Amino acid sequence: MEAHATTTDKARAEALHEAALEALSRKELDAAREGFEKALLAFEACEDAVGQAMTRHNLGLTCQEAGDLDAARTWFEQSLAISEQEGLDGGIGVTCHQLGMVAQLGKDYAKAKDWYERALAVEEKLENAPAEAKTCHQLGLCAHYAGDLEAARKWYDRSVTIFEGLGDKGNADKTKKLLDYLTDYERQGGDVEHPDCLHHKH
Repeated sequence: MEAHATTTDKARAEALHEAALEALSRKELDAAREGFEKALLAFEACEDAVGQAMTRHNLGLTCQEAGDLDAARTWFEQSLAISEQEGLDGGIGVTCHQLGMVAQLGKDYAKAKDWYERALAVEEKLENAPAEAKTCHQLGLCAHYAGDLEAARKWYDRSVTIFEGLGDKGNADKTKKLLDYLTDYERQGGDVEHPDCLHHKH
């Protein structure tokens, strides 16, 4: 009877989480946040560490989408702590990437670079090529904004190579546009404005 209750409770937590994800996909941020908070309480009651890490991560995404970077950072840091404690490499990689995004959106490119490099190390270990390509793209953006054009070109090139190897033409083309922009920027002696790179969210 106890096992059945535990299974039922976990199923309820997962259902709450799924409903919140659907709200987030529709940009219904208040509903998403409330749903994830309910799911988190349910996962905590089940003592489900993976569920807690996942839900805290998605609360971070919700806050990031709402523009509340401080709250997003807090949720991501909590998620990362659980993933580290539980040895969840996948969770560590994806949350380090998002912490990089939060730092990048806050224009702290040095900190963003550190988080992205940590994410990249995990992605390489897991041989997660799609995630690796996205992180290389973001590292290129950070280098570009920091004025290290040589490093930006290196990261963009690596990102394009991986995307093309995956047959992901859409994302390869997005990164190629930044490479082309970088070439124009260098050719015009840096007189051209920076692209609005933060819209290239990976």
